[in-house]
Amino acid sequence: MLENEGEIVEEQPEVVVVQQDPEEQVKRELVEHPEILEAAVERKMRKFAPSGFIVFIIGVILIAIGLFVHSADNATIGGFLVGVGVIVVIIGLCRFLIGLIRPIIPSQL
Repeated sequence: MLENEGEIVEEQPEVVVVQQDPEEQVKRELVEHPEILEAAVERKMRKFAPSGFIVFIIGVILIAIGLFVHSADNATIGGFLVGVGVIVVIIGLCRFLIGLIRPIIPSQL
């Protein structure tokens, strides 16, 4: 029945693969290569700070237009523009602050 009955089969050692926690692996990489964190901070600053400031200015302009229109006959449209402007200002402020906030340094990990 079995063709290989007479052969000696050598046992192979079991290979154990140790899975590391992904967060622990990221922390180790940041400690070993701090330039990665610096590049990410720089990219975040260039992306969020200017666009947040622009969105903030657009919100202020919307509020100014809404206040100007609110004083005229169309009070509903003016109130709507002021409300939208306030929301846009909050979004712009959040984007600007996200660009300015620096993450923890690798030595604190």
